[in-house]
Amino acid sequence: MSETRAAPRHRWRLWLAGAFALLLTAVAIWGARDLEVEADVIGALEGNSQGFLDYARFQDRFGLGVSDEALLVRAPDLADEDAFAALENLILDLQFSDGVAEVVSLFSIPAEGVTTPLILADPDAPLAARFETFLGSGSAAQALVSDDRSAALLHVIAAEGVAPGALAELLPELTAAAAPLDVRAVGQQAVERQISTSLIRDQAVVTPLAVLICILVGWYIVRSFRAILVCAVPAICGVLWFTGLLGWSGRALDPWLATLPTLVMVLAFADTLHLFYASRERGMGLDRALREVLPAAFMTSLTSALALGSFGFVGTDALLGLAFWGPVAVACGFAAVCLVFPILARLLAQEALPDLRRFDGALRPARAGLRRPGLAVALGALVVLAFVPTLNRAAPTFSLSEHVRDASPLGQDLIYMEAEGLGSASLFVVVDDADGTPGLSEADAPGLAAVAEIAFSGIGEMSEGTPQMPERFQAEDRMALALPVLLPLGTEPEQFGAELEALEAALSETGMGEMTELAGQSLLSHEVVPETVASMRQSFYIALLAILAVVAISQRSLVLAMLATGVSAMPMMAIEAALVVTGQGMTMTVAFALTVAFGIAVDDTIHFLNRWRLAKGDVDARVAEALAHAGPPMVASTLIMSLGFLATVVSATASLPVFGAFVIFSLWMALLVDLGFLPSLIRMVKR
Repeated sequence: MSETRAAPRHRWRLWLAGAFALLLTAVAIWGARDLEVEADVIGALEGNSQGFLDYARFQDRFGLGVSDEALLVRAPDLADEDAFAALENLILDLQFSDGVAEVVSLFSIPAEGVTTPLILADPDAPLAARFETFLGSGSAAQALVSDDRSAALLHVIAAEGVAPGALAELLPELTAAAAPLDVRAVGQQAVERQISTSLIRDQAVVTPLAVLICILVGWYIVRSFRAILVCAVPAICGVLWFTGLLGWSGRALDPWLATLPTLVMVLAFADTLHLFYASRERGMGLDRALREVLPAAFMTSLTSALALGSFGFVGTDALLGLAFWGPVAVACGFAAVCLVFPILARLLAQEALPDLRRFDGALRPARAGLRRPGLAVALGALVVLAFVPTLNRAAPTFSLSEHVRDASPLGQDLIYMEAEGLGSASLFVVVDDADGTPGLSEADAPGLAAVAEIAFSGIGEMSEGTPQMPERFQAEDRMALALPVLLPLGTEPEQFGAELEALEAALSETGMGEMTELAGQSLLSHEVVPETVASMRQSFYIALLAILAVVAISQRSLVLAMLATGVSAMPMMAIEAALVVTGQGMTMTVAFALTVAFGIAVDDTIHFLNRWRLAKGDVDARVAEALAHAGPPMVASTLIMSLGFLATVVSATASLPVFGAFVIFSLWMALLVDLGFLPSLIRMVKR
């Protein structure tokens, strides 16, 4: 093809564009050196919801939970003399460490009527008997020590003003000296540290692996190393430009933004593949391919950007950041396609390539459907009707352990804690001062004693005299106290809701219902996640309407736009139907995947409609031509994108493989409906 090589008078433009792309890439690589990772899971819920405002008010008054650490201490038998002595020493070392205000442990449960720890109340009794008495004292004790005495939980409460993660720096030295005990961090801070570590690993493993997979699959399709460089290098540049821009801006990579490099990679690769297919068609050439296909590539990027931008309506700060950086990432990928692909196509494209229509056989069912369009449309309608009853029926769910792999050491510890009922203090009962005077007095004692029986305080019998309470549990204005309630970190929403109802009912029975309120990170998640998931669902519908408008304008047909949008939404309907049928909850990761997958799934629809718009002849001829030209690259790009997202399977972050799986499912469902239903729908509507 004469167009594949630039005329001498235009070579300087190629070299100039190439030099500019190299400069951008070099600047991006330099900026990527400063890329930071931040895994603030609770921060993902930050916003203007009432639940978060209540949590923020609690933090302003008490500052509890943000920097605390939870430690799981294990031994064959904690009633062994050596193990028990090591546990005592560990707790003392923690208590007197800088930055530690309190240590909630089995030594915090007092004996009845005194302040002496229950576990020490009868020093002459054998340790096994003392543990039996301790475990029989109530649910608070059972949340601190396992029934078989092989594990205990310590909740290390940070002093006011201690930065998150500061206490973790003390742990290696203290835990090393705690032999024969096995001590591991298992609280929210440990979860966020593991997520951060996993995100760093993912950027070094998952994204490069996705690149390699796309290159290998692309090479299999076009059977040319030069050709695959033409398709792959723009996508790689797009990823580098985005990560470099993040580094230069100082924006940290969080679990949501971590999905974007892989997304940019597969989207840009799919666009270059469509361009490459078109440029190799007989009578087409590179210039014409750019004129005819690049606008469609712009539309696919725009729809993905709209899908990501719709998260700006959710209201949480983390997703607001995604709503900004998502479109930026897509723009980086499209800019790389526009700038780098034409250069490489002119410099490296070969004159002869193997047959690019190797996927033509995959179009036989679609062509068969065109012979009986009524049947194809009827089947599609039945599928949609089957999905309708499940819309918005998947229950929202959330857990801090959602991002931690079960097979990891921390994941195994969290599963063990859940099974044993060991709880970390991520929930607090806030008790208002009884007499309206700052500080504790005799008037406060009866109410505190009643609440302590229900929650957990370590303050013992207080029916007479002024109660004693650790300073750290008192509000800044000394007009309230926060007593910790021990619940497992990964408690499921249904179980947690039942625990809340029981706790509130018990508080009401004591007459302290109006004097108390619940607060903490676990309550924040329980209240705000359903609201956030509902808002993310709304963002999906906003994205759907926005994409409907964009397709209507580009195709100059509202009917075609409605057909295209409805067809592209079918994979998302299928996902929610699967969730409802299997009884799985709608996590924020799944809700995120639904919207992003829709933005990607509509890409095939847009490329098909673009070919339909450019085709000549009657309706049957135009549909057949659109299918012949758009079908093979649709199959090829779906194969490349789905295998690229398959790289998320090796992610150390548990939520990323879930995201990848739903996107892959959506891609193949989108291809199925685009080839099976859309051509027949167009033929029936336009005939």
